[in-house]
Amino acid sequence: MIARPLGDDWDLATIEAFAHGEADLVLPPADAERITRGHERLLSAAIGREVYGLSTGVGARRFVAVERTAESCLRLWRAHALQLGEQVDPVRTRAAMLVRSIQLARGGSGVSLELAAGLASAARSSDLPVLRYGTSLGTGDIAALAAVALHLAERGVTFRPSDGLPFMSSGALTYADAAITLRSLSRALDAGIEITGLVARAVRSTPEHFSEAALAVQHHDVRLAAARLRRIRGVEPASRVQEPFSVRLAPHSHGSVTRAWKAASETVERGVNAALENPVVLASNDIAHVGNFYTIELALAVDGLLRALAHEASLASARLSLLLDARFTGATDFLSDGTADATGAMMLEYAASAAVADAREAAAAHGAYGISVSQGAEEHAPFTAHAIRRLARSEEAYRTILACLGVALGRLPGGVEGAPGLVDCSSNLGDRDLSGEVHAVLERLDSVRVSVP
Repeated sequence: MIARPLGDDWDLATIEAFAHGEADLVLPPADAERITRGHERLLSAAIGREVYGLSTGVGARRFVAVERTAESCLRLWRAHALQLGEQVDPVRTRAAMLVRSIQLARGGSGVSLELAAGLASAARSSDLPVLRYGTSLGTGDIAALAAVALHLAERGVTFRPSDGLPFMSSGALTYADAAITLRSLSRALDAGIEITGLVARAVRSTPEHFSEAALAVQHHDVRLAAARLRRIRGVEPASRVQEPFSVRLAPHSHGSVTRAWKAASETVERGVNAALENPVVLASNDIAHVGNFYTIELALAVDGLLRALAHEASLASARLSLLLDARFTGATDFLSDGTADATGAMMLEYAASAAVADAREAAAAHGAYGISVSQGAEEHAPFTAHAIRRLARSEEAYRTILACLGVALGRLPGGVEGAPGLVDCSSNLGDRDLSGEVHAVLERLDSVRVSVP
């Protein structure tokens, strides 16, 4: 098992591996020293100037002078640990604790080494706090992190009076949720390109639509998608001069979703591996009150990804309609057994269309929305955490469409040849409930890869 130092740069894949118990973390002496120096600098700065959250109250109470004690630190956490809404699953909870540990290892928070080390140790255990999404905004996951702090304190982890605000001044849960969701989505997108290639092969689409020379003017991800589609489509002659948009635009749609995914992923990795606290401890033995916690860049990146995914979901559903149309496959309409009143796989189209509605609904919320809280101290807190949750729902919808496509392809002779993740049912086309077959493809979707001789 790989053990990565907290002070290293972590990518989404390693965060996911840790969250699933497939990687480990270590807090080496260099990271511990950096955390210690940050804590000392915070205390030193507070001697000569006001420090938000340490010598002052927080939020609208930022003008009130305070003298922090261990009890006032606990009181601050208790007051902020409001837990409502959907419960965070253990994988994302562990990822959130890891992300906050990575951020603390940068030394910019001013959190004490005892508390930082306690968090890192707790992230590796099976005794996890109960977290909920309901109070997170795009300026921080203060409720969830306050709950984590109380969880640690209740288990005897040492903390300092100055640790109150610095520990919970982060969007660690939002970044962790984004990391896990984006990793899962990347696997769905990979399967999506493979399944689109099978559709193109099944309908004997026009190879020119994936032409390397014609698409040379497009960006790298479009060209890469076209190359994958060419590989699966093969060299069999085309049936038509020009295809409907769902096939003709496949390289552009898949490539654009991939590009949007990369933009969101890069934004998440930057946020995970940085000290985005307020105030932030600087290497110059000073501190700065700053707005680096503002996650608008991530909100906008996810907003763009949601829209790209909604477009691809619509085209994927249209590809399913092609498979159910005898004019494109040469098989029976709705891939039935030919009985006069048979409806075959007709209901797959309904299921996919309902999933398109879910994807479009997830993309419809506008990224410019925000809210004013704490008597105007935060005049515009974006809904970044909500955007990540919408992305998870959109991914689920997209996976449903792909599963419907997988079942439909299995009803065509040769439709799933070379794709062991999909099942050939072309000899059994009688009318039946296809629910179990769709769920079976969903379970195997991440393994769908087409082998070509």
